[in-house]
Amino acid sequence: MQKETKEQREILLPEGKIEIRKEDGQPTKIVGYAVRWDQLSRPIWGMFQERFARGAFSATLINPDVYASWQHDSREVLGRTPNTLQLTEDEVGLRYEITPPSWAEKHLETIERGDVRGSSFIFRSVKDEWDESGDMPIRTVREAELLEVSPVTTPAYPQSSVGVRSAEDVFQGRPQSAQAAEAERLEAEARSVREHALRLKRINSI
Repeated sequence: MQKETKEQREILLPEGKIEIRKEDGQPTKIVGYAVRWDQLSRPIWGMFQERFARGAFSATLINPDVYASWQHDSREVLGRTPNTLQLTEDEVGLRYEITPPSWAEKHLETIERGDVRGSSFIFRSVKDEWDESGDMPIRTVREAELLEVSPVTTPAYPQSSVGVRSAEDVFQGRPQSAQAAEAERLEAEARSVREHALRLKRINSI
């Protein structure tokens, strides 16, 4: 996995959707979770499942430079760390609080009505692990750099989806186990034998 590669994931929380928080004497805030720890995603394009280990973004939170946008539109920035976007890790996951500008009032209504109820985030993976012992490989992201969070209408995957980078690139870029590498080597040898047999058949038919 190249650290420079950006990836996008989205999460839908029917039991704890994005909230608009209004408290006396305090500015209105958009509150939600970008990540839930150890929650296994649905199969990503039928290739693998994914989860984020607790504390995966701890390094990002030391000195963050992350912004929040509406539907990942960089022309509609809702907040930015450290003043108008706060990020915290708790027992549930990676939580965000956005203090939006006054022009975003039109968006707050759609959240309050439940029309917009997903969260999306863009990150770079720093450290991940793959478990291929089951029916489908599982990727666990141990450490990641957070770049952006965003309220979104309805995620393509209710818990996880690929945006900036294709699932195939992520899957093909994983470190292979010795067993998987051996299986790939045997398949390559078998393919070579088949091609050689085909060439001999063509020669004999001349």
